[in-house]
Amino acid sequence: MTRAPRTDTPAWEASDLTKVFPGVVANDAVNLKVYPGEIHGLLGENGCGKSTLIKALMGVHQPDGGAILRDGVELRIADPTAARKAGVAAVFQEFSLIPTLSVAENVHLGRLPGSTLKIDWAGMKARAREVLTRLNVEIDPEAVVGELSVADQQLVEIAKAIATDATMLILDEPTTALGLDEIAELHRVLKGLKAQGTAMVYISHRLDEVVDLVDCVTVMKDGRVVSTPEATPVSIEAIVGAMIGEVSEHYPKSPSVTQEVALELRDVTTANRVNGASFTVHRGEVLGLGGVLGSGRTEIVRAIFGVDPLTGGEVFVGGEPVRFRSPHDAVAAGVALVPENRKADGLFFNFAGLQNISVSKLDRLGPSAAMSLGRERALGRDLIGKLEITPAAEERLVGLLSGGNQQKIVIARWLFAEARVFLLDEPTQGIDVGAKIAVYRLINELTAAGHAVVLISSDHDELMAISDRIAIVRQGRVTDIRAAEAFEKSDLVRASAEREKAA
Repeated sequence: MTRAPRTDTPAWEASDLTKVFPGVVANDAVNLKVYPGEIHGLLGENGCGKSTLIKALMGVHQPDGGAILRDGVELRIADPTAARKAGVAAVFQEFSLIPTLSVAENVHLGRLPGSTLKIDWAGMKARAREVLTRLNVEIDPEAVVGELSVADQQLVEIAKAIATDATMLILDEPTTALGLDEIAELHRVLKGLKAQGTAMVYISHRLDEVVDLVDCVTVMKDGRVVSTPEATPVSIEAIVGAMIGEVSEHYPKSPSVTQEVALELRDVTTANRVNGASFTVHRGEVLGLGGVLGSGRTEIVRAIFGVDPLTGGEVFVGGEPVRFRSPHDAVAAGVALVPENRKADGLFFNFAGLQNISVSKLDRLGPSAAMSLGRERALGRDLIGKLEITPAAEERLVGLLSGGNQQKIVIARWLFAEARVFLLDEPTQGIDVGAKIAVYRLINELTAAGHAVVLISSDHDELMAISDRIAIVRQGRVTDIRAAEAFEKSDLVRASAEREKAA
């Protein structure tokens, strides 16, 4: 359903908001109305203008045109401090907490009660407890934040925002690091705030959770609003259509499975959560690993890639037993890992895209004393073209590229290294729908070329659509393997719940 036209006054409104940077119109007469007690989805591909819009609402950017209104009255938000005083608070996927301080201290960061000479510690703890009670969460105000789970830290971020008496809460990719149960808990908290009249703007690339949570959506593209709440049904199909145009399939899949085994694990065990894992992956196959955060999926691919040494069991690549002492050995054997955290573990941010690709196998460029930069450019440019990476990646530092382009750079690196087995750990996390579809098509190209793929994804729809078979992982062990079409989504949810109960 779409949102019916409203005649009441929005809690917050961006009216014809325009922001121009050198060479680009980031926001072009953008309109957004957020009402009290409403969770408003703000969606669009990377680079569509969402970030510029919320930074204008937060006082980070000053608009070049248009207006920002609160309760129908125009405001000038000069800086983030003014935005906070006006009632705007934001929660981002990367926390702004100090891990060595208590929950109460973090909730009151920059606003410690009392005077500079004497802080009202009792009042601070009482106020923090009051805010946490309002959120209906049981977190000790005196607990040290660094000792909390990621999910609880996210709730502390929200408590910190609510403690400022915010009338509009902006949530930018708040579930990136959360598992399914933790997402459900976060949504429960947000629905409670909605019932209390808080206006919220919710940004996420995970459309399945968006449609379960938001009341309405605004879709942006190329700096403009292309679909309003009155015109956009809250459904994945409608949102994808508005974001990137109609596509034949949200999850394109081309089966290419052969009978030849590319990778096999036999009772693999490590000191890091892997507990007798066994499975095979064929050339041309995508084997999905299902399970929750902490089930051991990531630890299994770390073991395959030589990051964590085996304490038991065997790994076979192309039918030959291997014992990788390091990732260097794995790469030499044709095994590649696209890690869950591409920023921390997958990219060299002081290199341009071209160098991030070629670093995986420098001997392809000639002897170390006489490496051919021309060959590097030719081979790298060929992969950039094939993977439809922005041409700017050739010279631009990877930190300046979009998340989708960064992810494709990591995959291009392993194609450059001539890998045959690809371990993909949450490859579409934090990238927009258009980039996701590009990654799915790239996976199809890998399998069509005879490569084997192990796919970890917390998105059940993605896992079921892209995998040929799915292996359920619980406590570091594979407990069930079936053809993807033999699974229902409820099977994966139930497997997750059973694992949590057993743990």
